Amino acid sequence: MAILRRWLVAILATSLVLARPQARCDSYQTCHELAYAEVANMTLTELVGQMTQVDISTILNSDRTLNVTKVEAMAKLHIGSYLNSPFAGGPVGSKAGWTATEWRTLLTSIQSIHAKHSKHPILYGLDSVHGANYVTHAVMFPQQINAAASFNRDLVTEMGHVTGRDTEAAGIPWIFGPILDVQTSKMWARAYETFGEDPYVVTELGRAIVHGLQDNNTVAACFKHFIGYAATPTGHDRDPVTLSDYDVLNYYMPPFQAAIDAGALTGMMNYVSVNGKPMGVNHKLLVKLLRHDLAFKGMLVTDWAVINDLHSFHHVAATDQDAVRQALTHTSIDMSMVASDTLFINHTLALLETKQLHVGRLRESVQRITALKLRLHLYDAPVPGQANVASVGDRASQDLAYKLATESLVLLKNANSTLPIANWTTSIFLTGPSIASIGHLCGGWSLAWQGVSGPNTNALFPHGQTVQDALRVTCPTCAIEAMPGVDVDGTYSKDVLEDAVKKAARADYTIVVLGEGPYAEKPGDINDLELPRGQQEYVRALAATGTKVVLVLVQGRPRLLRGLPDVVHAVVNAMLPCELGGRTIADVLLGKVVPSGKLPFTYPKTVTDSAVPYYHRQNLGCVVHGTSGECDHEWPFGAGLSYTSFEYSNFSLSTKSSLNDLHFHVTLRNNGEVDAKEIVLLFVRQPIRRGDVPEAKRLVHFVKVDVPKYTTRNVLLQVPVDALCTFGHRIGHGLKRKIVPGQYDFSLNQGEGGAISLTLHATKEAVYAFSMAPVSEGTTDEVLSKRDMAEHAPLDVARASDVAAAI
Repeated sequence: MAILRRWLVAILATSLVLARPQARCDSYQTCHELAYAEVANMTLTELVGQMTQVDISTILNSDRTLNVTKVEAMAKLHIGSYLNSPFAGGPVGSKAGWTATEWRTLLTSIQSIHAKHSKHPILYGLDSVHGANYVTHAVMFPQQINAAASFNRDLVTEMGHVTGRDTEAAGIPWIFGPILDVQTSKMWARAYETFGEDPYVVTELGRAIVHGLQDNNTVAACFKHFIGYAATPTGHDRDPVTLSDYDVLNYYMPPFQAAIDAGALTGMMNYVSVNGKPMGVNHKLLVKLLRHDLAFKGMLVTDWAVINDLHSFHHVAATDQDAVRQALTHTSIDMSMVASDTLFINHTLALLETKQLHVGRLRESVQRITALKLRLHLYDAPVPGQANVASVGDRASQDLAYKLATESLVLLKNANSTLPIANWTTSIFLTGPSIASIGHLCGGWSLAWQGVSGPNTNALFPHGQTVQDALRVTCPTCAIEAMPGVDVDGTYSKDVLEDAVKKAARADYTIVVLGEGPYAEKPGDINDLELPRGQQEYVRALAATGTKVVLVLVQGRPRLLRGLPDVVHAVVNAMLPCELGGRTIADVLLGKVVPSGKLPFTYPKTVTDSAVPYYHRQNLGCVVHGTSGECDHEWPFGAGLSYTSFEYSNFSLSTKSSLNDLHFHVTLRNNGEVDAKEIVLLFVRQPIRRGDVPEAKRLVHFVKVDVPKYTTRNVLLQVPVDALCTFGHRIGHGLKRKIVPGQYDFSLNQGEGGAISLTLHATKEAVYAFSMAPVSEGTTDEVLSKRDMAEHAPLDVARASDVAAAI
């Protein structure tokens, strides 16, 4: 009753928009103890209602105003949660979204109506996946794929902080993010939502953004989409996947493990079937792996209508009611995102009445739901975040989004130092379908689910500029001619092409900004990864004039270029930098910013290799020139140039290394005339690994370093020996790591200037030596012997990281 009294008092304050922070339970144990007592007194209708989440559209009128009668009906059912933006489907009239204040007005009304019929506040969730992208005037950050290209943990943490703050300012404390899927097929429509193809990068940046999202302790992150969702063999969204336990544990699980260790309060499971078992009934993955091996104690929500899909899509349930029975019997799902109706409640109550479900199963889930609401202080402040409203869209947030965008652009080709454009009185022909569209720069999940583009949509991005406008502002003395020339689908007219060719012929530089329009999820499916032929033809026609062609790629996935890099002078992969992207692209092209991003994925050259990550098994061969060999690609993982040159030297293993941690040092020199940042990547490769085919190589550490011109930096790379371990093969038996005795070769980046290798020798008894030698020489420059290491702590096989087999 104490909780109820607090809730009623708080809602009176909410009705006056006076939500204020008060004491709350901050520990898992305390919150769950309070929740346990509350849940024990709930009726069956309350229990089932709390497990139900419906879309906001179910309680709105067609003009997006609140339908009080519908809200009252939901409140009487004790609905526990709502989700989504009323404008996810696109603008309604002249309205494309709500400000934080407008959101707060809506949520205050909803909470007030629920308070009349329910003891419990509703929990509102929103897909804030690159900033508060459904809150008008909030700064929209680059998409996650750009954040990955920055390789900057600190910026990603700050992005998470602003995202959480701005979403909470709208009265919404639950964020459906981060996306922790490890990108597999480059054709997948959700590739841009990820942190790329490398498990270590996804793990590190996933941990960083969770810390940022939840750093004020009043916002809940929701890791998604557990697990294996991105492993589609076809590249089509929601297609079934086949994964071994080894692949799940070593490639797809680590990011989720890191998020859980970072304190992520909630998780979301996905749509697909794994090895023929839909996730909605997958006991092995949702109970054995998630709850047992990963020890996740937080609240788990389904994705959109996942339980209904068991009947209508996967065909493993005879009816929708049978689907509910199977899902609640076999998994640890706590909340059903039923989306558009409340039949989940009817089905669950019927199953309880016929004793096909036990009430204890529901109490277990509702205890987690209630504990979350307590942890977020919703009983005291059901519409949180009032103090943050004034910060939404502020200059500091814009500066942060700009900085992240600048560090994410990847320079992939720069023949004869074509870039930067140093002469600001030069003539430029700017063309391509994305030169005048901020919506193209942002992609999907930007104001609307499928994004926005087309005439008159640029005004919806108050902090942004198009590439065309930004280039004119940044270089007012440049003679710039501009025209789109070709549509994003590749269509163009003969007359327009002839005009474009004339403009290119008289320009010193031709900048072509092309790629993809916005899309999200299933509507973004494609059958061909190739850049539309018309776009290719357009670029080739311009290049034939002899002008210096700079190709700027605005795209959510790496479209096949079919030789285009060979006919242009420079290539910049901008991906989806969003509303600060126009300014970013202009500043990089004109040299105001030195590019420092690197590819967080392998850029494929052929569609058959588009689902092959760089860390593929060593016995995987691709067909190259008619024979099996190393997979061909346009650019490798980690590719990225600068406007300066870096020199690596003195790669060594420190005597401070122990059997727990390896300390590498490398000297990095900036030999150029500009200050710049360099991303140092450290890879490991096992020439032989007994028992399992080893990967071609694996990333074990990265660091981004500021290096002023003509300056040397000594870089430390600290690698836990755990990073050399692999997880065992059995899900549900605890997370057991092992390290295979043998040789481990370490190398930096892509071998620019000559790769350097470090070899670790191990036996079953112990690591007995580390030796360093340049690959090209094969000589030992330094050996750290077993005697030298005796004073350092041995590997503790019983510690929390669960290294099961001693080295």
